[in-house]
Amino acid sequence: MSVRVSFLQARSGVIRFVLLTLVVIYGAIAGLQTVADFDLGWQMADARAPFSSTDVLSYTAPGAPWIYPPLAGFFFQKLFSVGGYDAISWFCVLALLITLGIISLRSKATVLLLVLLAVPVLARQMIPRSGLFTVVIAVAFVRVLLHHYRKGGGRKLWLLPVLMTLWVNLHTGFIAGLGLMLGYLAAEAADWWHIAERETIQRRLKVACPWIIATAACTLLNPWGPRIYSGIATQEHISKLQSAIIVELVPLYRDFTWRELNPLVPLSALWWLLAISAISIALLVYQKRVGLALFLGLAFGSCLLSARTQGVFVPIACLVAGDALNAAKRSSYQPEAPALWPVVRMAGVAAISLVVAWRCSDIVTDRSAVREGQVTLFGAGASWWLPQEAANFVEEKHLPTELFSTFNLSSYLTWRLGPHYRDFADGRYFPFGDRIVSEQLRLASLPLDSDAWSQAAATYHIQTIIFPLSRFFGVGTIPLQDDCKSHHWLPVYFDSKAVVFVRKDAMPQAQLSAMEVDCQQQQLVKKIDSSPRIRTRMEQYQMLANSAVIYFLLDRRSDAEQALADAERISHDDDSLVLLRGQLQAAQGKFDDAEISFRDALHMHDSDAAWYQLGLLCANEGRYPEAVSDFRHAMRLSTLPNFDIEWALARAEVLDKNVSAALQTLEDAERLIADSGPSGATARANVDDVEAAAYSQLSEWSEAVAAEEQAVHETPLVARRWNLLAALYAAAGQQDHAEDARRTADALAKQVRP
Repeated sequence: MSVRVSFLQARSGVIRFVLLTLVVIYGAIAGLQTVADFDLGWQMADARAPFSSTDVLSYTAPGAPWIYPPLAGFFFQKLFSVGGYDAISWFCVLALLITLGIISLRSKATVLLLVLLAVPVLARQMIPRSGLFTVVIAVAFVRVLLHHYRKGGGRKLWLLPVLMTLWVNLHTGFIAGLGLMLGYLAAEAADWWHIAERETIQRRLKVACPWIIATAACTLLNPWGPRIYSGIATQEHISKLQSAIIVELVPLYRDFTWRELNPLVPLSALWWLLAISAISIALLVYQKRVGLALFLGLAFGSCLLSARTQGVFVPIACLVAGDALNAAKRSSYQPEAPALWPVVRMAGVAAISLVVAWRCSDIVTDRSAVREGQVTLFGAGASWWLPQEAANFVEEKHLPTELFSTFNLSSYLTWRLGPHYRDFADGRYFPFGDRIVSEQLRLASLPLDSDAWSQAAATYHIQTIIFPLSRFFGVGTIPLQDDCKSHHWLPVYFDSKAVVFVRKDAMPQAQLSAMEVDCQQQQLVKKIDSSPRIRTRMEQYQMLANSAVIYFLLDRRSDAEQALADAERISHDDDSLVLLRGQLQAAQGKFDDAEISFRDALHMHDSDAAWYQLGLLCANEGRYPEAVSDFRHAMRLSTLPNFDIEWALARAEVLDKNVSAALQTLEDAERLIADSGPSGATARANVDDVEAAAYSQLSEWSEAVAAEEQAVHETPLVARRWNLLAALYAAAGQQDHAEDARRTADALAKQVRP
């Protein structure tokens, strides 16, 4: 019997060694990603003045209160000075491997299986920013607390105050450390009902409490002392706008759809871990291990309520759920296992190895990056997304300040071009608040010749603008074609990643004329590199894909088709390009081909954008019931309420003669219009047009006339709306008013003729 036990232990050791090797290989490959720089830039820039308690990075909120732990930014700054973005990429790999190692240390095979499942989730948490340190230190906290909970003795508790001293100076996530210690105390309290264990629990608490108190006291060992708590409290005040633009602030449960449980999609791993944790909580209660059930349950609830806590939840899920599943396996163990059981186990390990190999192959060849719409690629260095050439141009040509850019890009620019070029608003959100950030979002979506831009340029002295042109981050929301024709701003730099504008009165005319570019003639990809290197080819692919979208927005259809064809020769895994091909086909009147493309895009990825385009196609072909269904699909999949989808749905419902539903949809759409400027007026007039059409179907002419009058009031220079109003006046029997409206429409039409 002892020989059999030794044999089983040896075989289990082999399986554990294989799983541990897979964890290391998978983690090393998944963690090696290029740097996209969303928060990293402002954190490194902020570390230039590490002990300042006011904003020094912007020209819109200088001197505003701002407290943030400086050590992470300082560390990344030093890494960058040693090895640039390559060094930062490799550090992220090291941080991920340390995290995986702490979880996997002396863990059973069940834990290692969960760790393999969790690798994609943890890899996404290991992007270079200060939050990375919260994940690493939280894992160490969990391991120390669980070790003491299970074995007592307190031999490792001294690590807690040491780690907390680092944590409070690295990231505001040190609050999670306090939460983990409270979770431990709650677990001990939950087990108090076990009378036989009370003495043991009392001994553990007697040892742990002094260390916990000391650890909590160590949070004061930072440059601002207790003031750091007030700074965090201010930052934790989440407004509706803030949660709309910073996705990780949105409660995780709001994003759940059943398609998130696709086992073939690595990013669904978090939902599988949540599902396994829910089962494990029930198992732990059944096993009468109420303390651990409570500890895991608190982590489970925190993760659902805040996406930011994923990095803390995952190690708890792996360790506690793995322990619960292992205990359940032991309790159901049969001494006389079937003869084929060892073969089944080894076959299972072989299958897991093949899955990991397949996943690693997808990462190394960047197929996963393309399919998942990532701005990073496999390898070290800077992401293709960063507009390094545009930033170099601004610096070399000494373009004037102040500089305006978007929320996502400003973080990079404040590091790359600062401190000479300060930013309008960046990824910190605070100290800017809703007013400045909403102004930034609004300005980016408005034409440069709009009144809002004239006022903003005068108020903030904006003279240079950099817009990112990535198809992943809002190039479709920038009125690029209008901006390129601006009377007040001149495009001076234009490539597949960014466009730079300078105000025409900000520099001597001769200098500006020498830099001017023509958006309708500029070739965004001048040379296609035939290098066999995967990284070079995939960066080329991203440039071509971006260029195809930009050309399409500029109505340069032949250029868009050529860039699209060149991109598709490199990769066929990108549903966004299939969607773009459908849009090009629809613009050319090839509706059958366009529908095939839209459905192909949906087959690749069930997205709101593809359903929306399919709905527009069906509506244009008079297939209104299908259009209504498509727009409703798009609404269900949209992360945030979308005016365009709501308005298109209402219009399709009117054409489908479902007036009551259309009027309700219009109410919902109107609530989404926040802008009080020209774009808001146009949106409200569009709503009024559809409302007028709805009342027309009911022959309620007075309501129809009132709605169209409101549309004309919002946009008085649009001849089409005056003609619509004239037709409604005539239907209502108001012939004099109809004739006046027709004359106004004719006069406006003559004004716009060449």
